[in-house]
Amino acid sequence: MTKRTKPKVFLGLLCVCKRMFSIFLLFLATLLLSSASVFSQQKNQKIISIDFKEYSLTRALHEINRLSGDLVNFREEVVMKELKKITLKRDDITVFEAVKACLEGTGLTCSQQGNGKILVGPKQETTMLTVSGRVVDEKGNPIPGATVLIQGTTQGVATDGEGRYTITARPEDALRFSFIGYKPEVVPIKGKTRLNVHLNPTAENIEEVTVVAFGEQKKESVVSAITTVDARSLKSSSSDLTSQFTGKIAGMIGWQTGGIPGALTEEEMNTKFYIRGITSFQTSANVDPLILIDGVESSKLDLSRMVPEDIESFSVMKDASATAMYGARGANGVILITTKKGQEGSVYTSVRYEMVVSAPTKKIDVVNPVDYMKMYNRALLSRNPAATPQYSVERIQRTESGLYPDWVYPANDWYDIMFQDYSINHRAGLNMRGGSRLVQYYASVNYVRDEGMLKTDRLNQFKCNIENNTFSFRANLNIDLSAGIRLNINTSANLDKYHGPYADVTEAYYMAFNASPVDFAPLYPGDETYGWPHLRFGAVDLNTINPYKDLHQGYKDRRRYSAVARAEYIHNLSALLKGLELRASVSMNQTGYYTNAYKTEPYLYSLADYSFETGKHRLLALNERNASRTLSKAYGNSSQSTQMSYEVRGLHVAAWGEHQTSLTAVFNVQESTYSNTETVLDGIPHRNMGMSMRGTYGFKDKYFAEASFGYNGSERFAKHNQWGFFPAVGGAWIASKERFMADNVGRWFSFLKFRLSWGKVGNDGVIDSPRFAHLPLLDKVSIMDPAPGGTVLQRPVVKSYPNDKITWEIAEQTNLGIETKFFGGIVELNADIYQEVRHNIIDYRYTMPASTGLEYLQIGNVGEVRSRGIDLSGKVQHAFTPDFWTILSGTFTYNKAEYRDIEEAANKPKWQRKVGHEISQQIGYIAEGVFRDQAEIDNSPRQGGDVMPGDIRYRDLNGDGVIDVNDATYIGFPTTPRLIYGFSAFFNLKDFELSFAFQGAGKRAFFMDPMKISPFVKNRAMLKAIYDDHWNENNMKERPFWPRLSTQSIDAHNPQENWKNNAEIRKSTYFMRESSFLRCTSIEVAYNVPQDFLSKIKMQNVKFYARVNNPFLISSFKIWDVELGDSGFNYPIQRTWSVGLNISF
Repeated sequence: MTKRTKPKVFLGLLCVCKRMFSIFLLFLATLLLSSASVFSQQKNQKIISIDFKEYSLTRALHEINRLSGDLVNFREEVVMKELKKITLKRDDITVFEAVKACLEGTGLTCSQQGNGKILVGPKQETTMLTVSGRVVDEKGNPIPGATVLIQGTTQGVATDGEGRYTITARPEDALRFSFIGYKPEVVPIKGKTRLNVHLNPTAENIEEVTVVAFGEQKKESVVSAITTVDARSLKSSSSDLTSQFTGKIAGMIGWQTGGIPGALTEEEMNTKFYIRGITSFQTSANVDPLILIDGVESSKLDLSRMVPEDIESFSVMKDASATAMYGARGANGVILITTKKGQEGSVYTSVRYEMVVSAPTKKIDVVNPVDYMKMYNRALLSRNPAATPQYSVERIQRTESGLYPDWVYPANDWYDIMFQDYSINHRAGLNMRGGSRLVQYYASVNYVRDEGMLKTDRLNQFKCNIENNTFSFRANLNIDLSAGIRLNINTSANLDKYHGPYADVTEAYYMAFNASPVDFAPLYPGDETYGWPHLRFGAVDLNTINPYKDLHQGYKDRRRYSAVARAEYIHNLSALLKGLELRASVSMNQTGYYTNAYKTEPYLYSLADYSFETGKHRLLALNERNASRTLSKAYGNSSQSTQMSYEVRGLHVAAWGEHQTSLTAVFNVQESTYSNTETVLDGIPHRNMGMSMRGTYGFKDKYFAEASFGYNGSERFAKHNQWGFFPAVGGAWIASKERFMADNVGRWFSFLKFRLSWGKVGNDGVIDSPRFAHLPLLDKVSIMDPAPGGTVLQRPVVKSYPNDKITWEIAEQTNLGIETKFFGGIVELNADIYQEVRHNIIDYRYTMPASTGLEYLQIGNVGEVRSRGIDLSGKVQHAFTPDFWTILSGTFTYNKAEYRDIEEAANKPKWQRKVGHEISQQIGYIAEGVFRDQAEIDNSPRQGGDVMPGDIRYRDLNGDGVIDVNDATYIGFPTTPRLIYGFSAFFNLKDFELSFAFQGAGKRAFFMDPMKISPFVKNRAMLKAIYDDHWNENNMKERPFWPRLSTQSIDAHNPQENWKNNAEIRKSTYFMRESSFLRCTSIEVAYNVPQDFLSKIKMQNVKFYARVNNPFLISSFKIWDVELGDSGFNYPIQRTWSVGLNISF
């Protein structure tokens, strides 16, 4: 076989070589011919010198022929028609150049042939075109008086009052369109007879605008309380955008509740934020702001997933004048976000990557195991001197010595056992922007990977740590269908893929705190019987809490997605009525969530025996029969919701003389459906309908007035209350434009504006159930048949009685605003003072006596709340040199909401009545300190419990000698902060940047739950703070951190400290603290690669940066991160260090 193959291969190679040789010969011949031709042409291009003075064209051409040897061919009768006289002197030029110079300005032209001859003849006549069209601005409005020139000439026309033009030009010409304040456009004709052009304003001409409800306005003309946020100030290493709101947005009340990664529901989010606080006291009331992203109602989760690089504008609407057009949806304020759009021009691409190292801001300090045992014994003997110590001296010494295996004498540091010191996370993103005159696009793709700090044992079959991967996509498309007609398409999608432990780790730190540090080991090594490979979790009995076991019990896989699509049609109808525009849009927002949980039944062992001589041990299996390493599905669920929105909007703007007006009308319908339904009523789609209008008027650019209303329908109320009318009015005056200010203080007082607005906004989304307040709701309950041997029976109950008198909850808001600028805008100071009275608050009627026969609380309009506050913001920006400039900014927010009217029980003491108190203020007992001795106990009011010296003493408010419910009163600050402030700075020096930000809060009370931190209860750990400062014979302070130690729960001695032991929650001032702090939220340094170097590598921007978030906190409270308030055992707030790179090209 081999011998036969070789000749074929050889022949094949010969054929290939032959073909290559033929191609080479052909190439060589072509090269020689080309060279000969070029040589011939060069030979024929004879060099001559001419000197003509008033020569006719005929005489000049004859002279050139004489000098060149008759290279020029022409028809003399054609040339003689040209009357041009030629005066020309040239040395050492080619014959062709000489002829061409002579023919300039004539109707003749010349061309050179392949043989070197030059032909002269008449120019061919060009067909002229009549080109017409319209010139409009970026919004489709006509631009009268725009200049239209033929490029390279002074020939042109101007557009008429409708922006129309007509011009005559050649097919190969280009037209140049220009107007003052707009970027000129040069458009080739290319044989077209109609060209419509839109001009974009120059950077200098772009007026500062503010996004308002369903439109935009010049910032100067806005009469409402609207805060515009620079999205760049919201950048951080957190994967949650909402964590940056507090302290950076005036009027935003918020705080952090934890730092757990992978929040897939709004309840799991690590932040709470409200616009101007909370003014509805119903527990499950809808107090969240309306969030609109590109006009689509979105969830707080969708907002948290956004990246600042995608945001074009970010506005927060705070008063009724700003939100009235959104009707019931805008009762709690509106956050309005517009994402970036495409731009005409070449593609602009930006890539970024960031690596983030994350660790807790504060770890909870507990006593070490040896001190724990000593303090346990002390607490036991403190209450009962005759008791036998729980831990012997020998055990304490052996544990402390470290000479014995740590599983024989356990000394568990659960925080070290369960948690890593840090986690590494990643952020990446890509966005592109570009387009042509007709189509512009913006697209972005982002990826976020977050990991938790939970440890996974190497023998475990699956990961226990939290891993959350978020993928997001956005694409915005703007299409100019024709002059004045546009189509905008916005799409976005988010996908979260979560993997985490089966156990709920929201309170991860409490899992570690709530376990004994000495009674058992987290894991035991195998003995002779149970030495096969598996995890042997330690326990004392089956009721033992082993948090390490709980962590490895199983895992959850969860997914969440959201997809949004919106199409908007925009038609400029200025041809019908100047300044008229019509918009119509449809949008869909679909979200889905599902979870699957898998678990094992871990093996539990206790240490039955240990031989100090042989070192051998024996384990006792506690659940051998029920334990299993095999994963089984524990549960699974899924849900889906779809929201469809339809909107039609009309806008008309007009201006004449010194007057400007605008009129906006909107009609919208929204329908939402949900997959999880329990009743027929739940299956009915949720529908909302509304119509709104706004009219504005401006005079001399310094007096402005505005009126608007929302007319909304709700399915929740009876027919005669279904529709609500909610008006708003406002006005503004720019005093700095008055002559008396401009002439006297105008040099340094650059701008002064006053705003005043009033309005009403309705709210119907306050209680989830019953959905329809005007319909009865029936249910069934289980009861036992009273007959002997009776079984369980089902009987019907009326869960909700129909109430056709329930009407809209109405927020009546008044706002006074002042805006100032000094020294040409270097300094800006703004202030808003406001009041909101919320009428007809919908809540359950708790005062309805049981004697009425009602088995469930019924709802109604039960009260009224008044909220007052002030929002302050300021900014200083100054360029010292072109290479050194700075921006300083700050915000201050104060809010106080209190009851004005509410249905209450008539027999309440006056100090327990809600009217006049803040809605989130707590009720409790006033602790006056601790009892100093038995004599004080004997002479004090009875308060229950096994009281001893060192236990808490309470004030008897009604003087009846008994501490009971009648002695509870309103205590402390509200549990939502009254005061929020923040300040930041940015410095730029040449190519270097430095920035930092601080945020603080105050006037917020929180309560440490003494039932959760009571040491030794169920072998719980002991806080280091209790160890350092508790009442004893050597520390008899009036108010130590902790009262007298006990191995029992604190309510055994002070039952008032058991908050949930009564129908209502009652706390005490002893464990009340103020959440007052100042936190540095970020420090960042950055370096921008110089532009001269970037131009060489074809880049537009390259930036390196390093950032630290939450580096330090200043507070007098040291137990946990004080911002967590009474949720101190939650998964901790994170401190992050990151390095990143941004590249644009």
